[in-house]
Amino acid sequence: MKRYIITIAVAALALSASAQSSANELSKARAAVAAAKSATAPDARQCIFDIKAYHDTDGRLVVGGVTSDRDARRAVVSKLDETGLEYADSIKVLPYNRWAQTRISAASHRGAGRHSAEMVTQSVLGTPLRVLEASGDWWRVQTPDGYIAYVPSSSVVAKTDSEMAAWRKASRFIVTSHYQVRAYSTPTADSPRQIVTDLVNGCIVTAVGGAPKLTDGRLHIELPDGRTGYVDSSALTPVEQWAAQDFDADRILDTAYSMEGTPYLWGGTSVKALDCSGLAKVSYYANGIILMRDASQQALTGTRIEASDWRRCRPGDLLFFGNAKTKKVTHVAIYDHDGDYVHSSGRVKRNSVDPDSPSYLTTPFLHAVRIAGNEETKGITRARNHPWYFDR
Repeated sequence: MKRYIITIAVAALALSASAQSSANELSKARAAVAAAKSATAPDARQCIFDIKAYHDTDGRLVVGGVTSDRDARRAVVSKLDETGLEYADSIKVLPYNRWAQTRISAASHRGAGRHSAEMVTQSVLGTPLRVLEASGDWWRVQTPDGYIAYVPSSSVVAKTDSEMAAWRKASRFIVTSHYQVRAYSTPTADSPRQIVTDLVNGCIVTAVGGAPKLTDGRLHIELPDGRTGYVDSSALTPVEQWAAQDFDADRILDTAYSMEGTPYLWGGTSVKALDCSGLAKVSYYANGIILMRDASQQALTGTRIEASDWRRCRPGDLLFFGNAKTKKVTHVAIYDHDGDYVHSSGRVKRNSVDPDSPSYLTTPFLHAVRIAGNEETKGITRARNHPWYFDR
């Protein structure tokens, strides 16, 4: 009887040790996954990172899930290898070869796949989009600035890898008119019933037949979904010329001021209606520069200038406002001169950071950043160097 009790006790201790060992390896694996996420995917707006460590029904350690970033997967594997753990790799990377382009002048992207979900960003016609998931009425896509959201499938058209490669080599034109323009069904049409589509600043179209063809001052263009029309050539600029621009504060500010009075729209990033960071994005995009989507993201880019040094600001610098205690950024504006800035708050309008100015606003001014001279640093990309727009 005594020997039997000792055997049970030894078995119980062995089971306890095994359970503890299993718990320890799971804890190590989870710590490795967390470290990889912190290093490569800290912002859920930019990267899908749904990777977890767990034990399967047979007690095996498994690390599985899905991510939108190859580097994030590599980081997980690297961190796990450092632990020396044995595990089953079940991590899936979402595809890099599925594409779409926006087919309407301004498509709304939402935080979830339903119309009642918050609108978080937009894309204009011709914008290249990486398709992460495509099923039903809502596609999960990534915009050129890295932002991930859901867009109605009716707002986009699917493209293959080869079609996108051909598009990058095609004769393309971008709408550089500050104001909304129309594509008509014939070169001489002027009736509302002959409109093919509206177009806004930043929309990209291609020349029909592979070479620009002008008729009565209008260019024959093709839209991403194959529709064709005629647009006043004065509203268009060759994509290569637009992308080749040097930094131009006047162009940025002229674009912003052209929208004065335009209504504020949460999630808006087109000249039709836009939010504060949308105004910064649209204005910089007119200068061939792609900024990050949200003010809180834009605030972490460029060269920082403290609020107390606002007199050092130059035209085109971005000003950030928010909570004075937590320093949380909630608003962005574009600096002009002598303390004046333009921003979208209720509508696009002008105010000042100078306390002595009659247009001074009391919203806490946190800091500024300089984009000029920081192109191709984190979060600031020239379109000419973006591989979705041009072969690089």
